[in-house]
This record gives sequence, C-alpha cells and structure tokens, in this order.
Amino acid sequence: MFVDIVLLVALAGALAWVAVLFGRNNHLRVLNRQAQKEQEAVLSLIDKIGEKITSKIDLDDTLNIITDYIVQATRSESGAIFVVDESDGTLQARVVYGPFPPLHKLADAEVRNEYENPENIKHDRIRPGEGILGLVLEQGEPLLVTDPENDPRFPRNAALLSQVHSLILCPLRVRGDVLGVFVVVNKLGEASFDSRDLALLQALADQAAVTVDLVKLYDVLAEQQRLEQELSVAHDFQRMLLPRKFPRIEGYEFYAMSEAATIVGGDYFDFFEIDQDHLALAIADVSGKGIPGALIMAMVRAVLRAEAHATLSPKQVLARVNERLLQDTRENVFITMIYGILDLRNGRLRFVRAGHEPVLILNEDSDNVVQVAPEGIALGLVSPELFECNEEVEVQLNRGDLVLMYTDGVIEAMDQASMEYGRDRLIDLLRHSKLAKAETIVRDVLADIHQFTLGIPQHDDITMLAIGVVDPAAADRVGAESRVGLVHGS
Repeated sequence: MFVDIVLLVALAGALAWVAVLFGRNNHLRVLNRQAQKEQEAVLSLIDKIGEKITSKIDLDDTLNIITDYIVQATRSESGAIFVVDESDGTLQARVVYGPFPPLHKLADAEVRNEYENPENIKHDRIRPGEGILGLVLEQGEPLLVTDPENDPRFPRNAALLSQVHSLILCPLRVRGDVLGVFVVVNKLGEASFDSRDLALLQALADQAAVTVDLVKLYDVLAEQQRLEQELSVAHDFQRMLLPRKFPRIEGYEFYAMSEAATIVGGDYFDFFEIDQDHLALAIADVSGKGIPGALIMAMVRAVLRAEAHATLSPKQVLARVNERLLQDTRENVFITMIYGILDLRNGRLRFVRAGHEPVLILNEDSDNVVQVAPEGIALGLVSPELFECNEEVEVQLNRGDLVLMYTDGVIEAMDQASMEYGRDRLIDLLRHSKLAKAETIVRDVLADIHQFTLGIPQHDDITMLAIGVVDPAAADRVGAESRVGLVHGS
C-alpha cells in the first residue's frame, strides 16, 4: 500500500513537471511569434518608406505613410502623429487619421467640436507636461491605457471617457531626444490594446522616429539650398550608422575605422551579436552620394540586422538584402559588401563577397598574405536568381592570423602623380607587420596611405575592418553571458 502511494505521488509530480514544461514551451512559441510579427511589421514599414527614397523627400508625405501604416498594423480606429516644433518645444499634430479625440482638452464643448472635425487638432499646441500627451513628451516613456475611467493619467472629461476605451502613446525617440509622439486609439472590435500591441507600436515608432529625423534633416538642407551642408549632414548621419564600440571577446581583437572623403561616399562597417557563439561583421560601400546614399545605407543596415538573426548563412542573408534593394531603390543604386559570421568557438569565418574587394589574411607561420576572393555580384544589380551565383566560403582562422577587409578607397588613393596606392603596396605592408595588433595594422595602413598621397585630397572614403586572432580556443573558456562585450573605438 505504501509503495502504491509513493508511485502515485511520483506520477503526479511527473505529470505536473510535464505540464510546466509544456507551459514554458508554449510561452516561448508565443514570444517567438510576437517577435516575428514585430520584425515583419518593421520591415513592411521600411518597404513603404523605401518607396519614397528615390522620389522627392517630403516630411508630410512621409508622416502620412507612417500614420496610415501604423494605424492599420495595430488595428486601431484612429491615430495621430504629433511632432515637436523645435522653435518652442511644443507638440503639434501633423497627421490625424480617423475620429481622433482631443486628449489635451477639458471642456466638453471643445471635445465634441474637435471630434466632429479632427483637423482642428492640428492647430493646437501642447506643452511638455500638459495632459497625457505632454506627459509622454516630457518623460519620453510609452503609456498603455486600458481603463481610461480609472486611470488618473487620463483626462477627467465625460465626452472623452464615453468615446475612448483604450489607447497607446509612444514617444518617437532618436539618440535620447523625443521628436514627437504617436498615438493609437481604440482597437477595432471589442478587445482593448494589450502589452503585445504596445511592443508592436514601440518597434514601429522606433523606425518611424529614425525616418522622421532623417527627413527633417533633409528639409533643413533643402531650405538652405547648400550642397556643402547636405554633404556635411550626410557625413554626420553616416558616422551615426557606424558602431562607436568594438566587440571585446577573449581570444580575438577587433578594430575598424572610416575616414570620409570631401564627397561622402557612404562607406559602412558593422559588428553585432547574432547569438552567444556567433558575431556578425560587415563592410560596405554604397554607390549613392550625400543624403540619398546615407538613406539607402540606413535602409540596408536595418534590413541586414533584421534578417541576420534568421539564419547563420551569410549568403541567404545577403540574398534577402539584395531582394529588398531591388524592390525599394532605383536601377542605378548598388552596394558592394562583405558580410561574414565568425564562430567564436572555433575561429571559423564564413562570408560572402558581394562585388567587394578581396579579403586579405596574414598568417603568423609564414610571410604569405592570402587573398580570398569568392565570386560575388554587388547588391541591387541582379535578380534573386542570378544573385544565387554568389559564393559563400569558410576560412579557418588560427592563432596569430589577421584578417583585413577594406573598401576601394584604400587601394585607389592617389599621389601627386595620379598613381594609385594599390593592393600590392597594401599586401607588402601587411607582410612586414607580423604579430601586430588589429588596431596597429589599421593605423599603420592609414599612416602609409597619408604618406603616399602627401596631402592630396581623397576622392573616396577610406574604411578598414580588422580581426586579430589571439587564441580562438580561449573563447570556449569564457562564460556564455560574458563572452561578448564592447569597448570604445575611435
């Protein structure tokens, strides 16, 4: 009898544990579906915005596209985007979609009047801290209101309380600054907004904020009608896209730099973690110049980072980026790029060379510099079927090896006699730099280019990315949570 009881208790415990595991797995599936939904929504918004890149860039047109898409994506009855007026710091509605409530009004008559004609809201100015909109502007944090009647943050107004059942307010934030506030009101049907809707709106609002920031910069330049300032802003925005920190991983060294030319070419490099064992890295050169080139590079960066987590195949990731470029840009836009994934456990580097300069690898045990140049076509030039011809290769990096990736501005730098620096001189310098650190190699190459050109102005950006292998096996001895860190670069 006692044995039977023990068996029953054990069986009950096992069933309970199975139920817990099932619940956890179900929760993870829900989170994964939510993350996938957010990613697809952001990429779709990028598609919508990308259609405007090759035509006239207009803030109001862009805001209309953003508002229309976000209201539909969140299944809202109405929505509005408020933008900060830099002259006085107040919020002003730029686009109103549907029967949007005047959340800053207190008098019932005023509320009813603006409900009947939402365009009147555009004439109002909302100060920081004024009402629920001003609160989000002031604090820079999103708000989810599911019970307006009992939420002290919502205005105590009978007309509003009878019309608003739930709403979400999200700040449009860029580099710590709030550019505006996006609001959606009343989810279609009987359901209220929930935390999933809040997460989706935050993801979309983040992308919208970057777009609004770029378009506002462009508007300023258009008003001033000065090419020099356009190039300066394009350069500043290009620098914003580049990582300010480099990975710090035991067993490896990383360093990169980009020195802009007088005419901004749109060079780009990037490092980002895919998972605890894989680090993505990229170096690229966009064909466009100025603001259009910077916008296209921003779009490519967003798509690359969004697609990178779906697969550990660099070729598949770039195939998706190529497809997006073909859809969203004009025919004469293309980008050369190397995109690779470094396996931190064993030092294996897999990469695709999409029309870019060859990868150079300096081996510690010889004076040989290996040029790795798999076949590859630049992004944005050919159909997905032809892009499949691009080769994906894998190289094994060993202790003491150094990898250098660079843009064509390095080897095409010219001296006073219009002679190019050339790949041969670059390789010769690497041969004499054995056992040097990644940062030292990059700085030595840059110094040699400056010595070669003797002050002749650059005609293209100079960008380099280096990986030094100290001991790839050391990465296995680092805890999963501390394996990838970041250090400041220059």
